[in-house]
Amino acid sequence: MDEANKMNKMVRQLLTLTALEFGNDTPSIAAFDVTELVHDLINSSGILIQQNAAKVSVDMPETLVVMGDEFKIEEVVTNYLTNAMNHLGGDHNIRIWSETLDGVAKIHVYNNGTPIPEEDLPNLWTKFYKVDKARTREYGGSGIGLSIVKEIIQAHGENINCISTEGVGTEFIFTLPIAKDKE
Repeated sequence: MDEANKMNKMVRQLLTLTALEFGNDTPSIAAFDVTELVHDLINSSGILIQQNAAKVSVDMPETLVVMGDEFKIEEVVTNYLTNAMNHLGGDHNIRIWSETLDGVAKIHVYNNGTPIPEEDLPNLWTKFYKVDKARTREYGGSGIGLSIVKEIIQAHGENINCISTEGVGTEFIFTLPIAKDKE
């Protein structure tokens, strides 16, 4: 049953990715509060956070209204948060924060786990790419999640990035425009 469920999830991810890649799943852009979305995801991930003994901190304004497809951005934050929990290290810290500059909100998701080797960073967004060269399924991932993230953020006309530093941790970033009347 577990393998069938994993295969079902992977097929759904591939269908989502294909629709995004071919422009058949364009985002429905509207104003939404990304801070509220982050807090809701943390609350709904409470059991997983406890199981991983993770310490999650959020440093965002009480309200940060951005323009984007809330459901697709939820998928982005979920992917980043899940990856952070799957690769915890040290004192199991996950930190989520935002910064704003020139009408753009930059959302960061950080964990202090084992850093991603520099040579792997450019390939993270490639379909089926895994840093784990053995291609094990230790974390249950298929290597599709970050490809979906990339397509979602690019469909929004925005940017993604990953910074990984030895002895510090890994930080995944995405940007969204701040809602014009909320700047």
